[in-house]
Amino acid sequence: MSQREANGPDAVLASTGEAQGQDSGVSALRARIAARQPLGRSVQAALERLIESGALPPGARLNEVALAAQLGVSRGPVREAARALEKDGLVTVILNRGAFVRSLGMEEAAQIYELNAVLFGHAAALLAERLKGRRDGPEAATLRATVARMDHAVEQGALEAFFTDNALFHQQIVGLCGNQPLQAVYLEHTRKLLLLRRRSFDAAGNMRVANAEHHRLLASILAGKAEPARRHAEAHTRAGRARYLAAIAQGNAAAETTDTPHEQHNGKETPCC
Repeated sequence: MSQREANGPDAVLASTGEAQGQDSGVSALRARIAARQPLGRSVQAALERLIESGALPPGARLNEVALAAQLGVSRGPVREAARALEKDGLVTVILNRGAFVRSLGMEEAAQIYELNAVLFGHAAALLAERLKGRRDGPEAATLRATVARMDHAVEQGALEAFFTDNALFHQQIVGLCGNQPLQAVYLEHTRKLLLLRRRSFDAAGNMRVANAEHHRLLASILAGKAEPARRHAEAHTRAGRARYLAAIAQGNAAAETTDTPHEQHNGKETPCC
């Protein structure tokens, strides 16, 4: 055990706080340590937040020494967390090279989005049935509050806050639907999309459009209309896929313009040098 580990949670958190912009990761680590969860699981949660936030982007190597110093732990828990994240599909471990944040291919991403559309749609339909006559209950209040926070994030242009509550809203619907196997499968695959989904909100106006979809979905759920809820949930997931693909296309076009300078000559592209 390292000296910082021996000094307890405050030392761990002080070290973790040095990572700029990782407040949510620090909070998650604080809660897990306070709950006396195994250190490996606490470090795993912190690494997930670093991946989700983009601080560890796809293809990035998990530097055990640097991450251990940042999180205030020894290298062992970082190595253990990397193995766990490999099982979750977030990390790839290459023999003699180390662990890397996984890069998700376009075809696999499209397949996961399609699977999630079906799962999320079914969860929304189940929840609409469960909340019939209970639109003023605590579950409904929780969903309304999450969408309201996203409304505020849209008005403030707060991408990070929107991204967090967007993921939470989806998890709440799946978690409240009453089907635990569905929830397990959905969360397993959604975790992989953390590598991608943030880019869906890069373009101007995408947050507002996405939250308008949330409002329509929530209205159907609270009205107890299962089939409209299913349709809205499936359409919302597929729209998210379209937003992501558009962001990728835009990013690729920008990269080509920047990295491959050309001159236009008689309608043809001619290398400049």
